[in-house]
Amino acid sequence: MDMERPNPTAPDPPGGQHPAPHAQSAGAATEAARSAGDAAQGPGTGRDAYVRRLLRNLWGGVRLALFFRVAPDQFCATPLALALLALCDFLLNLAVSFFLVGRGGSFAYSAVPGFFFHLPLLLFCGYLAGRLLGRPSLVCDLPVALVSLSIPIELSHAVLERLAQLRQLEWLDRYLEAPHYYRFFGWWALAGLLFLLRRAWPSLGRCCALLLLFAALVAPLWIYPRPDLWVSAAESGGESGELQVTEKVLSVQARLLDGQLAGLLPGVRGEPYFYFVGFAGDATQDVFLKELLSAEKLFARRFGTAGRSILLANNPQTAVTLPFASATNLYQTLARLGQVMNRDSDVLVLFLTSHGSREHELSVNNTPLELEQLTPEMVRSMLKKSGITWKVVIVSACYAGGFIDPLKDDRTLVITAADAKSESFGCGAGENYTWFGEAFLDQALRSTFSFTEAFERACETIGKWEDEQGETPSNPQIWVGKEIGRKLAVLEQGLATAHGTKR
Repeated sequence: MDMERPNPTAPDPPGGQHPAPHAQSAGAATEAARSAGDAAQGPGTGRDAYVRRLLRNLWGGVRLALFFRVAPDQFCATPLALALLALCDFLLNLAVSFFLVGRGGSFAYSAVPGFFFHLPLLLFCGYLAGRLLGRPSLVCDLPVALVSLSIPIELSHAVLERLAQLRQLEWLDRYLEAPHYYRFFGWWALAGLLFLLRRAWPSLGRCCALLLLFAALVAPLWIYPRPDLWVSAAESGGESGELQVTEKVLSVQARLLDGQLAGLLPGVRGEPYFYFVGFAGDATQDVFLKELLSAEKLFARRFGTAGRSILLANNPQTAVTLPFASATNLYQTLARLGQVMNRDSDVLVLFLTSHGSREHELSVNNTPLELEQLTPEMVRSMLKKSGITWKVVIVSACYAGGFIDPLKDDRTLVITAADAKSESFGCGAGENYTWFGEAFLDQALRSTFSFTEAFERACETIGKWEDEQGETPSNPQIWVGKEIGRKLAVLEQGLATAHGTKR
């Protein structure tokens, strides 16, 4: 550890005792000496001087973060220096969050006030500490030191976030979210407390300063953590805004699903049909709704599902036109289909598109509604209870491979956009398809009626895109049950003949 550099112009008395009559004069002398020291370093104006002072403060912050002993006079503590640090902190957060989220995110204007929430707290804390200890310079000393300290800690967190995006280090991700995230906050708080404890102030003064730091700074920032400035659509409330739960929405939603289920065309004995159920689970990005609508049109035109389709979607655009995508609505839909379909010959195509998690949960998000996430086990249970025999399940989501083992059987085909440990791509703002949706639905299935052949073509296309963009392979997966494979081969041949094309 480095020894604290003494200030010869205004030394603290030995033993931490500071005579009360001279408290104000000693503090003033310290401030004057530090101002003279700052002036001696170079001109008070000019870009080079500002850069030197900023680097001096950042270096002090790095040393504090490493728990070295740093004296207050090793910082350039002026209002302008604090403003430069705040600007540096702002730009760093914006750059780092943009790097982590990517172009698919957006600037969070509403996060700006919350981002600077700590500055008035720091100034207030410094002012009270200055009055308490008879050191007016603390009104700038404390904020400059603590903001300087926060920058290397935030940068360390960002580096770990980036490393956690690598497949080999994805296990780090769980340590970067709450409550583990607060370990970084604890690091900042502990380093700040050590900075105060090492001051040669009276014992009572140090205790009061520590209590003040906890009450006026640490506690509020723990409760209201600082937001990022560049966020994904999921965090920003969505491309189409947030659902407004009005009386009209509630009234319409109460009738929508029943109306669609009542209008389903029944199966016909001896004539096999495809039935289509689409589920767009996440309302924060429009790509899932767009992909769902495109899939519905494709299956209606090429697989004859018109009049035999049900769409469930979470998006403000469809709040009064489509039933919400919820686990309850999906269960009711599959149960009704089990009654309407000819179980001996008809085939269900269940298309699920949303964000996916490492825990293999499909995101069901429609803020402000609180909806249950969709798991492979829930889908398996719903399908089993429905009694539907022949099934094609397509899951377009990250980590979707986790759906295969729970759903696979001899009469089921399962296709997923990624394996159980990988992300899939293309769900950014403004997109019409995910990469998997575009390759599988928009390209491959438009030229073949074979799900397996379309899957193989889509894998080639996606692999090419991932190589070009330098992305980690998503590894789409397929499971073809023995009986469903033979069943689909017959149906595919019949569709090809009906459309006058080769299989």
